[in-house]
Amino acid sequence: MVRRNQLRHRGQRGIAAVELALVFPILLILLLGGMDMTRYMLYHQKVERITFSVADIVAQSSSITKVQMDDIVLAAGQIMQPFNFGADGIVIVTSVYKDPAQTYPTIRWQYVGGGGLARASKVGIVNGTPALPNGLTLNDKDNVIITETYYVFAPTFNSGVVAAGDIYKEAVYKPRLGALLSLPNS
Repeated sequence: MVRRNQLRHRGQRGIAAVELALVFPILLILLLGGMDMTRYMLYHQKVERITFSVADIVAQSSSITKVQMDDIVLAAGQIMQPFNFGADGIVIVTSVYKDPAQTYPTIRWQYVGGGGLARASKVGIVNGTPALPNGLTLNDKDNVIITETYYVFAPTFNSGVVAAGDIYKEAVYKPRLGALLSLPNS
């Protein structure tokens, strides 16, 4: 009788080991994928905070210089802490104005800074017709500040849950204290 119980326990341990071997890879993928998903959501929130903060600060200015813009986008690196923004991110600030004498709005100026990532604006180029987000239309003499932020996300684990790629956010604010139609060099 004792021997039969010993064999039964040995068999149950063997079944448990096989079950663990079958379930362990799935549990590992869930754990690593969950960690990457959490990191992705955190990065996403920080990029969104950078975008809206920069747009809001610029829109609060009555006039703005390139030096002031340098200082404003420096804050992007601080907002992104403890993660590195320098090589993996970029902020693009664009001023769009609808002149009553023209049919379409134009991009009056554009500022690129805050990081070393090379990305082009989805809004357009200076003196060009902008691709305004979400079907936005401007009335005569309307001016908007559009801030775009790119950040390259690379998952820590290749679990297949979150893919590597750009996190992109944009924010549109109307200047509060007057039109921001030019960006002086100093």
